[in-house]
Amino acid sequence: MNHILDLDKQSDELFKVFAKIQEGNTILFLGAGASVGEKRYLSKELIDYYEAYLKKSINETNITRWIDILSADQIFDRKHFDTETVKILHKLPVSDAHKILASIRWREIITTNFDLLLERAYDDIENTSNKVLDLKTVKNLKQYNYKESNNEVRYVKLNGCIQDSSLYPLAFSTDDFKKLNSFYKNVLNDLKNLSDNISFLSIGYSYTDEFGRGLLEKFDSYNYRERRWILNVDPYPNENALSYYTKNKICIIKSSFQDFFTRYQEWERTSSDSIIKRKGLSITSSKGSQIGAPYRLLLNMDGVIRQLNTQSKERFIKESEFYKGEEPTFNLISRGVDVVRSKML
Repeated sequence: MNHILDLDKQSDELFKVFAKIQEGNTILFLGAGASVGEKRYLSKELIDYYEAYLKKSINETNITRWIDILSADQIFDRKHFDTETVKILHKLPVSDAHKILASIRWREIITTNFDLLLERAYDDIENTSNKVLDLKTVKNLKQYNYKESNNEVRYVKLNGCIQDSSLYPLAFSTDDFKKLNSFYKNVLNDLKNLSDNISFLSIGYSYTDEFGRGLLEKFDSYNYRERRWILNVDPYPNENALSYYTKNKICIIKSSFQDFFTRYQEWERTSSDSIIKRKGLSITSSKGSQIGAPYRLLLNMDGVIRQLNTQSKERFIKESEFYKGEEPTFNLISRGVDVVRSKML
């Protein structure tokens, strides 16, 4: 599988990725980069913020080891640290890219994030034509046994949630992750026997940094991917390590979170416009003029709601066909065939 390093020159390869996503055959892995942006590192920000509060430096950049070290110090209040983390994460804004992400028919979404950005993005599009599925959030092993319906997408939060950090603790330390082992194992083991048509896409992770590599090793320790590739959207990949990515079956898509989903939306709109034009889908006023409507609304109405007017493109239906049970058209109704007559003409 070739890395996609130039989105314009490799548009055909990118569009194949988009087509697979549109089919509903993609499982999304969502990391912190999708929440805070790719130029920011949440773990570093939390460390810097809290070290300023403590007025001391631990000289450790790995947040798991940082928490482990501090936990051995009686001065450290883990509950206070989690409370401060929740305050920071509550301030993160929902972006347009999050709303586009929420309007896609994912097979499943798995995240290591604690924030509520995706839940809020789904709420923002709830009463619009962009809504496709309801979000079913899963935060522990007991909830994971729930089987979602066809109009739901399962959103698995592996590392806790700020909505109720006392009930769903935030995972930072080595002990935290040990407690989550059974949850991780069940979630990832469930991915082993998937159809070959289902692809994996990760966004918000960089497999060149320590956390990203550790996460990949943890995931692969359960052999959840087997021979399956994972597509990784990363705006700043180490292009000198492309052979390393290939060896580990990681296909790099060099793009930011925002640009990737903006391009997806443009591709979807273009492909939808051709379908709308081919099928002649439109909404007109009583005077026959076209009414502008979102492309997704027109597609959702196709085969479900039909506008009846003199401009409708319909095949001619004989009266005998209608009486045998054929669905009426506007032309047939305007001819009065469906009217019950009270006297002989």
